Amino acid sequence: MQIRFGLDAQELKLGKTVPVIWDSSKLVNGHTLIVGMSGSGKTFTLRKMIAQALRTAGHQIPRVHLFDVHGDLEIPGASEVRFSEQTCWGLNPLKVNPDPHFGGVRKRIQSFMSTMNRTMRTMGPKQEACLRNILTDVYAQYGFKQDDPSTWYVQDETAVLMSDGHEERLFIDVPKAEKDEAKALGARWSGGPLYSWYINQDQYEGAVTRWPPKLMARTNPSIKDALRMAQNILQQSFLGSGADAVTYLELANRSAQSYRKKAIQALRKGEANFEDEAGKLELDKAKKKAIDAFATYVESITTGRELNSLMKYDSTDVLKSVVDRLQNLDAIGIFKPSPPPFEMSNPIWRYNIHALSMEERKLFVLFKLEELFMAAVERGPQDHIQDVIILDEAHIYADDDPDNPINTIAKEARKFGVMLVAASQSPTHFPEDFVASVATKIVLGIDEIYWRPSATKLRLREEALAWVTSTKTMLVQLKMKGETQNDWAWCSIA
Repeated sequence: MQIRFGLDAQELKLGKTVPVIWDSSKLVNGHTLIVGMSGSGKTFTLRKMIAQALRTAGHQIPRVHLFDVHGDLEIPGASEVRFSEQTCWGLNPLKVNPDPHFGGVRKRIQSFMSTMNRTMRTMGPKQEACLRNILTDVYAQYGFKQDDPSTWYVQDETAVLMSDGHEERLFIDVPKAEKDEAKALGARWSGGPLYSWYINQDQYEGAVTRWPPKLMARTNPSIKDALRMAQNILQQSFLGSGADAVTYLELANRSAQSYRKKAIQALRKGEANFEDEAGKLELDKAKKKAIDAFATYVESITTGRELNSLMKYDSTDVLKSVVDRLQNLDAIGIFKPSPPPFEMSNPIWRYNIHALSMEERKLFVLFKLEELFMAAVERGPQDHIQDVIILDEAHIYADDDPDNPINTIAKEARKFGVMLVAASQSPTHFPEDFVASVATKIVLGIDEIYWRPSATKLRLREEALAWVTSTKTMLVQLKMKGETQNDWAWCSIA
């Protein structure tokens, strides 16, 4: 692919016409940083880059993923999808990469929580442990085993709900050993030909949601599935006898300590026949409550794993805070299992995220970048660019964290055929490692207040930044293979 930015201004002074050309086959990588204040021509430059890159791609046409923050990056002929809470599609941040070396359940869970912490209020260690256990359980419910890569692959993400033609029926996946509980909660047996338990759609709430909807094919769990499980566990925590038993045991111990303290004090006073009828009655009452509670809990044991299940989610307060976080994610309305209706034959996919809040945009883009990168890793090394990712207002998503998907893509994605184009108003918005990783840097005009720090970060003189005139001149740096010098071209836009 080739892109012609303009003419070398230094050569133009000598009467020579020397074009400044971006050539993907000669560059260290395709990653590009475009900096320019509002009105400097970023949108025009992005459109030109897309058009020329696709026109010169030959038979190896890449997929362009354009993330449009303001809803004004219109590309003629592009397949556009608007994302908001009102649409029935979105993305699924719990989708597992099936690659046995780079993917799996553990990595998906860790990446998911890292992105949440990067964007939302940071979770504490107890909250992280609780959420990790919930996600592990929901993956297991959908057939994904942490230590078995053969279970990570889903052939088709178009799984549909089981149906017998009655729209009011929701079939649920009830294990044989739990059929009596399901029946007690209102579930009914369908008989042939499906031979499955079902419940009315409007009755699928509360305890019955412990059993997920039955699907005609395997699929990845979604945020709503994780929320449903967390709410069910929270409900059990509030109503379960195990928690009561621990509480009454503590009360019994406190009563015993109080009674013993009074007895010791009486002995010290020489009262050999100490009696505290009220204290003894209180102690006996506390003991009986503890015994009854533990008896109830023991009688409820069926699997032998009840105590571990109670402890692994920590306290009710911790569990409630995790449920709140999952509810907030679900409330955004964009984390849905149904994929967006992009035209597969169209090389340009425009993600219109203008309707989302700043936090929602960040979550959406970072999760999507993770997905794109892991898909590229699964695809394996490539000798040409397969995906072009264009981030408008890229500073929204940038930070110094090396695990940030933007930084990961800049450092590692080249060999997997991924090109990243980041556009912003100043290079100061990006960490030095990121700036050093991109082979192409374009300066379209930076506000004077950013000149000094920008000159330092880009290894430029301030006079060069002052020379740039919006829509007329620009500075271009192209880092070629085998070269150690990173010279800047003073470019006249043609």
